[in-house]
Amino acid sequence: MKKLRTKMILGACVILAIAVIVFADRQQYGNEKGLVMEDFQLPMYEQDEGQLYDYQGDVIVLNLWASWCEPCRDEMPALMELQNDYVEKGLSIVTVNMQTTERTLNDAHQFIEEIDLTLPVFFDEDGELLERLRAKYGMPITYVIDREGEITEVFLGEVTYEMIEEEIEPLL
Repeated sequence: MKKLRTKMILGACVILAIAVIVFADRQQYGNEKGLVMEDFQLPMYEQDEGQLYDYQGDVIVLNLWASWCEPCRDEMPALMELQNDYVEKGLSIVTVNMQTTERTLNDAHQFIEEIDLTLPVFFDEDGELLERLRAKYGMPITYVIDREGEITEVFLGEVTYEMIEEEIEPLL
């Protein structure tokens, strides 16, 4: 009986320790709010290179995605619709394909063509942007960046038109 109790206490301690480590690490996610987004220069779809600062002065929605990610696929029509509806007010929706998660570059190109993606597409070929943003808990990840370059919101998971609209309206 005493051995069973000791094993149960030890097991509970191990579970608690793992939970504390995971929770502490997860608290790092989302700390990007309030930070000024650094510029980046990456290859682009159908262009040599581009940089985030090409959109400086606009409210920017930065969306990180992969072609195999179903929520990423599902949210793209809403993001394209938002861009069309708010471009005149100074909204730029910019997407970044996370190449380190793709099987081949061709997978991303097929996805872009399949859904007729009309938004700018950057390719993070080595995961540098992903690492800089501490984006390690899944995809899609969407950042809302104000006109001064400050990250005002971070969404992990699929976003809707209404979710983004609520965040950008006060910034436009």
